Amino acid sequence: MKLIHHSRRSEYRVPFGAVVAGTTVHLTLRVEDASAEFLTGEVRTWVDDRGEELVPMHLGPDNTLVADLPCPSPCILWYSFLVTCTDGSQVRVGAREGATGGEAVTYTDREDVPSFQITVYRHRQTRPAWYENGIVYQIFPDRYRRDEAWLERARPVVDAPRKGPGKHLVMDWDKPPVYDRNDDKSIRSWDFYGGSLEGIREDLPRLHAMGVTAIYLNPIFEAQSNHRYDTGDYLHIDPMLGTEEDFRRLAASARELGISLILDGVFNHTGDDSLYFNRFGNYPGTGAWQSEDSPWRDAYCWNEDGTYSSWWGIENMPDLNEKSKRVRELLLGDHGVVRTWLRAGARGWRLDVADELSDELIADIKTAVLEECPDGLLLGEVWEDASNKLAYGKLRSYLLGDELDSAMNYPLRDAILGFLVYGESAYQCAERIETLRENYPPEALACCLNLLGSHDKPRIASVLGGGPDESTLPEEERGKFRLDEHSMGLAKGRFWLATLMQMTLPGVPSIYYGDEYALEGLSDPGNRRTLPTPDQVHDRDMLTMVRNTAMLRRALPFLVNGTLESYACNEDVLCYRRRGSDGQAASILINHSLSNTRSVRVPIDGDFGVDVISGADLERGADGCAEVRLWPLGSAAIYSSRSERLQKPLARGAGVVAHITSIPNAGRAGTLGAPARRFIDHLATMGIRYWQVLPVNPCDSFGSPYAGPSAFAGNMNLLEETPAVLKRAFERFKATGGFNSEAFFDFALENESWLDPYCAFMAVKDAMNGTSRHSWPAELRRYHVGIFADARFSDRARFHAFVQYRFETEWAEMLAYAHAHGIELIGDIPMYVSDDSADAWSEPEMFSLGKDGIPYEIAGVPPDRFSATGQVWGNPTYRWDAMRQDGYVWWLARLRRSLKLYDRVRLDHFLGFHNYFAIPAGGTGADGTWMPGPGIELFEKAYEQLGPLPLIAEDLGLLTPGVRALLASCGFPGMDVLEFADYDVRQQICPHKEKVLYTSTHDTSTLIGFCQRSFCSDADEQGAAYLAGEIMRHALESRADVVMMQLQDLLRLGDEARMNVPGVAEGNWSWQASDDLICEYERKIAGVLAETHRRVEPTDVQTA
Repeated sequence: MKLIHHSRRSEYRVPFGAVVAGTTVHLTLRVEDASAEFLTGEVRTWVDDRGEELVPMHLGPDNTLVADLPCPSPCILWYSFLVTCTDGSQVRVGAREGATGGEAVTYTDREDVPSFQITVYRHRQTRPAWYENGIVYQIFPDRYRRDEAWLERARPVVDAPRKGPGKHLVMDWDKPPVYDRNDDKSIRSWDFYGGSLEGIREDLPRLHAMGVTAIYLNPIFEAQSNHRYDTGDYLHIDPMLGTEEDFRRLAASARELGISLILDGVFNHTGDDSLYFNRFGNYPGTGAWQSEDSPWRDAYCWNEDGTYSSWWGIENMPDLNEKSKRVRELLLGDHGVVRTWLRAGARGWRLDVADELSDELIADIKTAVLEECPDGLLLGEVWEDASNKLAYGKLRSYLLGDELDSAMNYPLRDAILGFLVYGESAYQCAERIETLRENYPPEALACCLNLLGSHDKPRIASVLGGGPDESTLPEEERGKFRLDEHSMGLAKGRFWLATLMQMTLPGVPSIYYGDEYALEGLSDPGNRRTLPTPDQVHDRDMLTMVRNTAMLRRALPFLVNGTLESYACNEDVLCYRRRGSDGQAASILINHSLSNTRSVRVPIDGDFGVDVISGADLERGADGCAEVRLWPLGSAAIYSSRSERLQKPLARGAGVVAHITSIPNAGRAGTLGAPARRFIDHLATMGIRYWQVLPVNPCDSFGSPYAGPSAFAGNMNLLEETPAVLKRAFERFKATGGFNSEAFFDFALENESWLDPYCAFMAVKDAMNGTSRHSWPAELRRYHVGIFADARFSDRARFHAFVQYRFETEWAEMLAYAHAHGIELIGDIPMYVSDDSADAWSEPEMFSLGKDGIPYEIAGVPPDRFSATGQVWGNPTYRWDAMRQDGYVWWLARLRRSLKLYDRVRLDHFLGFHNYFAIPAGGTGADGTWMPGPGIELFEKAYEQLGPLPLIAEDLGLLTPGVRALLASCGFPGMDVLEFADYDVRQQICPHKEKVLYTSTHDTSTLIGFCQRSFCSDADEQGAAYLAGEIMRHALESRADVVMMQLQDLLRLGDEARMNVPGVAEGNWSWQASDDLICEYERKIAGVLAETHRRVEPTDVQTA
């Protein structure tokens, strides 16, 4: 007879894992090789303080025994099965030895079998979402950052006469820490480096750029030691660190950047050199050590012989008596520690040595936290599984709802390091992860502090690089140990995998200060080295890894709140799958082997998936899976989705990229009207489906359509009328009452949010002879409606309104003409606006502008192999925080405007929506830093208001896993450009799925220019032209749904016809095609499109 139960499978236990109080759990025991109707089954349950209960089982379907377990109140419920056979013999079914869940084992020779665990908890209504959705950075304050006044503040503290261990300053910030001990190993003098709260505050922008949303501060209250776990006065900031005012200023500055503070609560004990114990008499008043009559005497736990209890027998940390009214008032009172510092700006507490605190005290602390801060956080230092922790013989209630929100996730750290460093298999790692998933309430799992390094553990780089057993080194060597080059390389390879797991498993990632700079060191004091100053940071590899994994987590929100399933593909490869409620999913794969390359099959939702780490496309096979190849220490993050996301699908076809100014027009640049209609006729004859134009907003002084005075307005130079004709038409329009017409009124009303500021801006600019807005009189440096009443500007403002009305009319006529010929128009949205623009002038709060309207932060790109100083574009960056607060009104208006002008829109510099490079005004690219963009939130808002989004993402440049993940989760097609292909385009064309294939772009060489530069000699123009023609044909024959060709490529032109050379201001944007050349190639192009099955036939036009 075989009895089967598996606590993690729905056919045996429903619901899964921890349950909310009031839930009934349904259990099933399957019987094989015997008939269940002849067996008697009972579920043996155990709850501490309630004891044993036997619940009868009943005959279920398919030869099973079933039972329901009511779970009315929070508790840890243990269960196993007792089965009696017809002959009276009994067997018991329980968990595997050492386990609390998973596959059951049948026991015939014992009664005390291991039980399965059910965690029954009370749900918390107001969640600490600010913490759950974020990333934590842990700071050991003394070793983080000095500020300018550190020595002035620290010297008096060190020099003040005190009894007991002394204090001394370490002036050399880079000196490894070493304890100054007496012969008996006690501390002679504590070393201080002078880190401060103000130093932390000054570094907040760097942390914000890393994606940090919460700072966990090791103790900051007055104490004798540098670690400050020996509290001297809970209600005063340690004077070495600063003042209460400094703390409030830090909290306020952090809050402005979306960063919250979590404090370290050391409530089990104080220092013996404290206001309360006062062993050395360094504090005023009478401490508990000094007299039995001290008001603090019962605050400590005294023995009959006059000794006292202390934390782990360390005499300078006497235990507090938590039953003392004085202690409770100190900790929990209206002016007590917990409430005081929450009111001062903290948002949560981490309880040091939570095992030493009673459940009752922790529950009272939680009550105080929530009374002061309804979304406040309470974490606990628990080193084991916090759901079933036994401390001093008592099963703790940490995660049942009234106490901790969660704990420091040392069990996950053990699982990660066991798998990556200590030889555990993928099966063992998956089991550890699944155990946490099963035992922890989902909200507690989401609140786990997922740490790799901490002040209590060796530096993670040293661990991952195979550092030595610290017990073999003297204490003074723990801060000096360094890995060799090979070992550091190994550490970095493993760090990527560890950080990827940390960021993509449930819980809140925690970065220990300096780990992002590959700081090394063994245990205390080696793990408490100073953070390198900016000029001393020479290794940013791990910082890049932290940023990339953090941005991946941010790009896919279901990595934060989605479901989890972990399993091993084989001994080497771990896989865990995260799934969102909307059908999105990602499988994270980790190969821990240093030598084995592994191929595994992974489930794919939908027809295909993409590895957002490598960018590789994955085809779904008949088994619903795709094959993934993992190199040693390799990883993959396979994104897939069951349904279309936010995109409007593209129909298969071919398109032409040509700006309106590039189309033929005798005597002047191309325009709307008759020239545009003639060009559309050509495209229709060729069988083209898409016509892509560059931005049609007004240009800057260099003629660039990617910069100019408005992100919304149309360029008057694209109108068919000349300026002189427009001026006469304006006078007629005024004279005939055109401004009072219904058509104009409707136009002005629909567009007033941008039209009025633009017209006012241009009127003032005209009056100021085109000078920058920064040079205008003070009363004109900000938009206001009074400008329209000013006689200097009113008529000119009306002229610009008329021009925009004409643009709207002519554009609509052209769009209708294109549609009648089966052609869709693709437009282009520049990422940024110009500083000298109506947008920055009228809505400065949406941009990084000071009170004077001058940019304090501008866009650009970092240094690279093309430029040692990077690029400074000069555009003000967006205030994404302000835009988020108002629901992205400005951007939604911009998208809405664009989708009225075009059928589809190309989003320039798409990676800027994920993260953007911000440079302080006046600096170079070397001074900039990457900052988080709005992510998918902006596009979800747009989808809600505008429906499926017909967008194409220009995803060129530095593609990180986060950028790829954002693009995949939006569903927008990206861009494949032949010049940037990572394969030989002469042999084959291999476009990525869901991308638009471009033969070239306005920013690259033409296709012939690329071929001549890359494959032919400068003199071999004919060979380059032939090769370009073959490559274009192969592109059209490829699997790409849409192939876009620059008009120059269709007309077989070289780089003499190039549209733009990036980085060169002059001589661009002027190329124009001749009508004769288009006529010459028209039929040839139609033939090639027909042969490659991309030509839109007349029947298609009629159906469109």
